Amino acid sequence: MVILALTVGIVSAGPNQGVRLYVQGNVNGMNTSGHVCTDIPIPSTCEEIDSSAMPDSSGISWYLAVVLSSPVNTPNFNTVVFGLGPYDPHTDGDIIYCGPCIAGALEISTAGWPGPGEGTAMSWAPDCSYSYIEPIYYFGTYNYGGVIPLTAHPVQGGGVVDCSANPQEDSFEAYGEIGGDNPLCWAPPPAPGACCFGPDCVLLLEWQCWEQSGVWYGGACNPDGSPCPPDPTPVQETTWGSIKVIYE
Repeated sequence: MVILALTVGIVSAGPNQGVRLYVQGNVNGMNTSGHVCTDIPIPSTCEEIDSSAMPDSSGISWYLAVVLSSPVNTPNFNTVVFGLGPYDPHTDGDIIYCGPCIAGALEISTAGWPGPGEGTAMSWAPDCSYSYIEPIYYFGTYNYGGVIPLTAHPVQGGGVVDCSANPQEDSFEAYGEIGGDNPLCWAPPPAPGACCFGPDCVLLLEWQCWEQSGVWYGGACNPDGSPCPPDPTPVQETTWGSIKVIYE
């Protein structure tokens, strides 16, 4: 099939590992004036992304498919592939409008797109996106109270392809839902904390502390050396003779 041309010849597992596809809705039902991808505000953090939407004045609920990259990555991609899961256009929601957010993107979709079980692939090479939160596609729907799930393309799977000379594909780790829920956000990375080697305090990750035979306290290393215990006061060994000399 022709749609395979967008991702043929690529290597799996690249710089966008852990990437996810979320949904951001037109939460306040604002009229978008034909510029859906730029008019709907995009939050700056994963926790703020909201998949709910209110209809605008024409009764259409707008949604954006948003690529979220893991905080530990340095994202770069110019090709995205995904699909829609099973839904009933008569009882869940009917997609009236859809299209890429990236200017100049080449889109190749399956014949029944954006119907249930269909998929689309788009590329804007040689340009490249570097954002951790990047809107890549819009949907305008009549909502009937159901859910339209994003999922993998029925033929090509789902994921992003990076912008390198030897492109690598990373699969979407999770998908959001139009009119439903988004995946949970990533847990924050572990923070270094106080690790004690006797009275000496060093900031390490907990596993590094134990690996180096330290004692893990967590928190900060304070100027007075706490929370590490100070060296015990040295005990001076004495004899009766040495004490007697002091008082002679």
